[in-house]
Amino acid sequence: MKEQGTGNTTFQHPFRFPKNADGPFYTTGQPSKGSAQSAAQWCGNCLWCGAPEAEAPELFAAFDETYTDTYFVRQPQTPEELARAIMAAKVCCVSAVRYGGMDRNIISAMGNNPELCDYIIGPDQSLKCTVGSDGKLLAFARSIVDEENYIKQLRNHREK
Repeated sequence: MKEQGTGNTTFQHPFRFPKNADGPFYTTGQPSKGSAQSAAQWCGNCLWCGAPEAEAPELFAAFDETYTDTYFVRQPQTPEELARAIMAAKVCCVSAVRYGGMDRNIISAMGNNPELCDYIIGPDQSLKCTVGSDGKLLAFARSIVDEENYIKQLRNHREK
């Protein structure tokens, strides 16, 4: 799959929710036990809090009484929509809104965060994939997330 306008391929996360529109922004989910790859038998990882949808309502599926999964119905097309998609990923409390593209500007805008991006910019400026074929963060990416969380805890403790 190509990322629009860049010629870059998009990472195909093994837990990409099947109803997402093609493109680099997506949400994650899990197939129901014993189900095939049918989109109707998947459950999204988002918690139905509505925060991502509030940030970018034009990009996400609307909730109703019968459907509560978060997914992209279309990809951002304008700089404003792109900014809203990035904010939607940042406000998702379970890191279920992700970016699988290789655009360094978008990765930087997302904080170069392996919890949100399938690629990050390494110290040598090369792109490094953060997710394994099993859908889990690779060890180096997990250590970055753990270190960032530790630093946040220290800051919070000092502020108290």
